[in-house]
Amino acid sequence: MKHNPLISVIVPTFNRQKTISYCLTSVLAQTYNNLEVIVVDDCSTDNTVAIINDFPDSRLRCIVLEKNSGAQAARNRGIIAAKGEWIAFQDSDDEWLPEKLEKQVAAIATVNYDPWVVVHSNAFRYDPVRKKKKLWLLPIVEGVDQYSSLFKSPAPLYPTILVSKIALEKIEYLDENVPSYQELDTSIRLAKYCKFIHIKDPLMIYHIGDSHAISGDALKNIEGWYYNINKHEGDIKKFCGEEAWQKLVIQLLRRCLNFGLTEHYDRYRSRLAMSNNDLFEMVYLILCRKFCVSADNMLYRFTLKIYHIFKKYRYLENLK
Repeated sequence: MKHNPLISVIVPTFNRQKTISYCLTSVLAQTYNNLEVIVVDDCSTDNTVAIINDFPDSRLRCIVLEKNSGAQAARNRGIIAAKGEWIAFQDSDDEWLPEKLEKQVAAIATVNYDPWVVVHSNAFRYDPVRKKKKLWLLPIVEGVDQYSSLFKSPAPLYPTILVSKIALEKIEYLDENVPSYQELDTSIRLAKYCKFIHIKDPLMIYHIGDSHAISGDALKNIEGWYYNINKHEGDIKKFCGEEAWQKLVIQLLRRCLNFGLTEHYDRYRSRLAMSNNDLFEMVYLILCRKFCVSADNMLYRFTLKIYHIFKKYRYLENLK
């Protein structure tokens, strides 16, 4: 890897005529100039492609897919077409802060441009309705062997990630079958070969709203969560233990009930083995399912807190 490397920015898009302008403006305004921007259009039916082609910047090019294939397929097409040694991802309805790439290149420079490093950062969350922006401190994912961190908390966001093309080729590109939580699957697979650097500064602005369709789709949320924990079940149990696996399944079942997807709860219930560690939560979920109520309410959280205090007290008593 050389100094001042070319960075290929991959932007998948579909019907984003209202957001693509501010997205690309933020990318092209980076203080780090050695970049190319590859927008991969997933067969938009609005004016998205026309808006992209009107940008007067030779660093920008647009690839239009032959058929609608999804964001992961669009990203893969961009990765394959990329000329850069390093790949950055941007979503077509979000923004980067001007020094995003400059700070990330400075981070990889500290490790001599090691291609087996993934750099990511914190972010801002922006509510366009209320016009309010808040700091979003994402879970710390840093260092080597980050399986346990990734399995226990949300993964780095795609728009915060800088990763080498070599590393993406090593994992044979992105899984195009993941319904949601796509960053989680990608980060888990990269963690087998890469260490992570977590920049604590917020380097992008995540726009909350209808445009983040996958995040707001209950069914895709459930199916994506199950796809990930099922696909990586062996590694979860190997690196985090059986109890960690049980907790992830409990989270899945709670989400099913909170979204009112009782048929999915019934489908996934068999994946959970009853144990002393999760007995209280499992009984609670069974009651929620029986009476068709949400598993996320104040009474539940209060009761669960008391339960864990009791467990800790009993554990301390047994040590005496």
